[in-house]
Amino acid sequence: MEKVSETSKNMNVLKETDKEKIVSFKKDDGSIAYVISWADEKNPNRTNFAFVDQSELVSKKLISTASLNDSSAVATVISAAKVSFWNGSYLETYGSATTGGVHIHFSAKDGLWLAGGAATAAVLLGIILDGPLPFGDAIGALVAFGIATFYWAESNSDNSIDVSIPYANALQYPLTGHVSMKIGSHWYTI
Repeated sequence: MEKVSETSKNMNVLKETDKEKIVSFKKDDGSIAYVISWADEKNPNRTNFAFVDQSELVSKKLISTASLNDSSAVATVISAAKVSFWNGSYLETYGSATTGGVHIHFSAKDGLWLAGGAATAAVLLGIILDGPLPFGDAIGALVAFGIATFYWAESNSDNSIDVSIPYANALQYPLTGHVSMKIGSHWYTI
């Protein structure tokens, strides 16, 4: 958890609107990466998200190395090109406030990155879960740990992975410090 606190100190919100959020962060290796989340235009219950490495912006010639220090320019480029970075990961709410929850689908690329167990993953999942899930910012660390632990046993045949957390289970977090979640096809209390 100490590493998670350190990572969250190295984050910077580049853009935040009702429909989109872009955050930069320093990865474990010292390089800069970004997470972008945005409202799905066709499904109001869905939020798409993607992870983008700074090197990817330069290699795709979307921005020059000299412009990487301009947060506004970086946010504009990522926002405009978000679909090109999207690997199919999304968070979707389901049901009602009493019987519903969130379902998170991680694409193969994003799932493998999370399975690597980087402390950065916990912080990023907290950013994505904050809002749609009660105590989502704290539960992100538990989801990251769960994926890192059970990815190889619970990933889908295409290496993607799904996680579901009922709202009722999330509400137990402040009382127990744990959350029961479905990772793949099994339930785990983490």
